[in-house]
Amino acid sequence: MLLLDFSVTLVMELENLSEGKNLSMIFNVVLYDQLHKGMQYLESSMLIGTLIALTIFNQQGNLVFLRSAGFSPLKIVLVSGLGPMILSLALIFFDETLFLDLSKKSKTLNQPIQSAEVIQWEMAEKNLIGLRRLNDKEARAIQIVEFNDQQRIISSANYPEGNLDNGQLLIPDSNTQQVFEFPSSFLLSSNILENLSLDSLLSLKKTYLPDKDMQKIDTLIYARALLPVSIIAIIFLAGSLMFNNLRSEGVGRQIIIGISLGLIYDLIKDLSVASFLTYQWPILIAHLLPIMILIGIGTYKFKRI
Repeated sequence: MLLLDFSVTLVMELENLSEGKNLSMIFNVVLYDQLHKGMQYLESSMLIGTLIALTIFNQQGNLVFLRSAGFSPLKIVLVSGLGPMILSLALIFFDETLFLDLSKKSKTLNQPIQSAEVIQWEMAEKNLIGLRRLNDKEARAIQIVEFNDQQRIISSANYPEGNLDNGQLLIPDSNTQQVFEFPSSFLLSSNILENLSLDSLLSLKKTYLPDKDMQKIDTLIYARALLPVSIIAIIFLAGSLMFNNLRSEGVGRQIIIGISLGLIYDLIKDLSVASFLTYQWPILIAHLLPIMILIGIGTYKFKRI
């Protein structure tokens, strides 16, 4: 999966060949970023590995033997998941200590020719603010949309440039200087936050006191901290599918169903986090809810075996 993603990304980046960005530079930029980027496939990879192991056990008759020896299906799945769990914990450790540093190096190599970040949006009181960050102090293409108490748009305005300073957006104008306050975490771009280690994110959180400013940082902290639990939950559910009518249904069908559930799980996680961020609900619940759904469905399936 890493090699496939690396090949596709490299081919796409070749479109940006220029005098200041040769083939060697593009290759290094993509290569350094690939290991951290590949962590998004960790859950799917552990799921596929566990399903392949259980499939081989079944083809050799080991599942039937283990069950006749007194091993419950739940115990078989949990033991089979130990290998993927140990491997995933090792990869998470290397991501925190090595892969993130390589990704930062990739961003540094790409910085001279990297364009400004895409437009960020943030609510500030009754205003929806969108801007394109150039750096930590300057912003361009600023858009301000103002709402009334009934959540209806009453005005909108565009400004070519502005300044970022201590949680404030300052927009110079010929007549007045407008100032908008927004969450402090908005000062940090998404690219910067995503390349911080868990320890750095926890340290960064301590520097901001208002809890309402923490949603963007908290969602990255919980995603990293709950990743091992998420892997256990998805293996737990997928494993329960391997014991349903093994004689009458092909194991390949079970694997396809398990992988499909993994993709659906990723979609549910993204929708859950996006919804809770939009409505400013507790972000921890957004990360726990998909995990609890998997555990609930898996428990129900195991009881029916």
